[in-house]
Amino acid sequence: MIKLSLERINAKSPYEVREAGGGYEFRTEGGILYRIRFLAENPIGGCDTYQFAISKIDNVRSPHDPNISAITFIILDEFFTEYENVLLYYCDSADHREAGRNRLFIRWFEKAANPNRFTIRTTHATLEGQELYVAIIVENRNRYLKAVTDEFDSTVAAFKDKP
Repeated sequence: MIKLSLERINAKSPYEVREAGGGYEFRTEGGILYRIRFLAENPIGGCDTYQFAISKIDNVRSPHDPNISAITFIILDEFFTEYENVLLYYCDSADHREAGRNRLFIRWFEKAANPNRFTIRTTHATLEGQELYVAIIVENRNRYLKAVTDEFDSTVAAFKDKP
C-alpha cells in the first residue's frame, strides 16, 4: 500500500481520513463512507504507475458534497509530494455512468489542480462494445514526463487504430 502522511492530510481535510481497506477512508457529514486507493499497475514510460481509485463504499444516493473533491485532491497532493509516480484513472463502467464520472473527475481536476504542476492526458475508446475513459496524471517535475506521455499516446493510438 502507498504510504502517505495522515498527519498532513488530516491537517487540511474537512473530514477525518484514516488508513483502512487497503487505502484511505473518510466518512462524509451525511455518514457516507468513501475509500481512496492506489493500486500498482505496469510501469508507463519507465515510471512506477498506480491506478487511482475512489469508491463510495455505502451503496446509497449521496447529495452533492464539495468536501469529497477537496479530500480527493488533498490526498492526490500528498501522493505527488511523496512520490514521483504516474497515476492512472479509469472510470468504472459497471453501471454505464462512466461518461458522467469522467466529466466530474476532469471538472474536479481542472478546479483543484495547478495546471503548471501537472500534465493530464485523457482518452475515450470503445473496446469490445464497452465505453472506456482513462486518464494519466503526471507531475511536470517528473524526469520521465516525456517518456510517460509518449508511451500513453502511442498506446492510445494503437487501441484507436483497431477496428
